[in-house]
Amino acid sequence: MALDLSPSQMYGHWTHREPKVCEFQHGSTMIYVSYNDARPMESRLAVAQSSIAEAFNEVDCVLDFARQISEKRNPEFWQSALRIPLKQRPLVVFALRYPIDSDLPIYEISWNPIFMPECGTALSEGWVEEQVRIERLPENREVMYIKRTGPQQYAQVA
Repeated sequence: MALDLSPSQMYGHWTHREPKVCEFQHGSTMIYVSYNDARPMESRLAVAQSSIAEAFNEVDCVLDFARQISEKRNPEFWQSALRIPLKQRPLVVFALRYPIDSDLPIYEISWNPIFMPECGTALSEGWVEEQVRIERLPENREVMYIKRTGPQQYAQVA
C-alpha cells in the first residue's frame, strides 16, 4: 500500500507555531513533516514523499541499530532477550519526523508499550537447557532519535 503524503491525507496540521507541521499516520506510526515560509509545505511534502517508502522499508534495520545503542544502556535485559527468539520487538518506531533542516527522516524509537512476557529455551554456558523468561521491558522512558543518513545508514541524534 502506497503512503500518500498529500494535504488531503493529513491527520493533523499545526500552523500556529514555527515551523508548521503536517501530521500523517501509517499503521501505529506517526509521520511529522515540518515546513515554513522558506521551505513551503508543498516542497517539504514532496521531499518526504520521495523517501517515506524507503524509510518504512528500513524499520527492521533502524531497530537493530537502536538495539545496539540500547544494549549499552540496558545490558541485563538484552543479555536475556537475545538468548531466545522473540515473537515481538522490544523496541518500536513511534514516529518518523522530517525536521525543517533535513531531507531525511529521524526515527523516534522507544520501548514497545504492548510487549508481552515471552519465554524460551536456551543453552547455558555449560550446555544445559534452561528456561529464559522475559517478564517486562526496562522501566526507563528511554526515547532514541535515529537519523537516516542514507540507505541503511543511521546516526543517533540528541
